[in-house]
Amino acid sequence: MLRVRDVAVHFRVHPATVYRWIHQGFLPAFRNGQPFKPGDGATGALRIPESVLNSTETPEPTSEVA
Repeated sequence: MLRVRDVAVHFRVHPATVYRWIHQGFLPAFRNGQPFKPGDGATGALRIPESVLNSTETPEPTSEVA
């Protein structure tokens, strides 16, 4: 299991982006060993399975800003 910071470094994004991906459902995450559900009120650190690093693309397509 990886920390949010580790995933952010791998994908070269800000940790806030990883949290956004988790809340939007693009990345699976676990809290205290249970699948993360936004708004469940649980506390504790989020962990992301290492399998997400096997992906060659970022979880969310990047869009160009004009």
